[in-house]
Amino acid sequence: MEGLTSSGNIQGVPADALVALLKNHSADEVLKWVDDFCLFCVPVSMTTDKDGILCAHFSTDINSVLAFTSLLSVPWHPIAVKGQCFASTVTYVSFLWDLDNSTVSLLPKKHLKYLDKVQSFQTLAELKVMQKQCMSVHSTL
Repeated sequence: MEGLTSSGNIQGVPADALVALLKNHSADEVLKWVDDFCLFCVPVSMTTDKDGILCAHFSTDINSVLAFTSLLSVPWHPIAVKGQCFASTVTYVSFLWDLDNSTVSLLPKKHLKYLDKVQSFQTLAELKVMQKQCMSVHSTL
């Protein structure tokens, strides 16, 4: 059995290879959790437009990343369904990350799901509850 790996590496090995390719091709930083990716690009220059608004310029954009990965037949979700175009706020692993304000929060759907779980548990406060129910709430929090 020596040298075998868990089935989690079915996604991990190709995903790790894609991370290396993306970093080599264009993205400054790539985060990966199983098969969820978050690409970061750092501005290479800043300019001011005619209205005095500061504009960042990057070494790549989403179209360049998609063109490069299409050559590799990477099966991305449509941007409109599960993606964004290098914004300062990003949804990643069910959290909303706001880079400008250095904050992270639950997505509204997940917030309501967790709130419902805790409120349902609280209604059982006068009763005996199973360890499984306690562990479920504990792991959620």
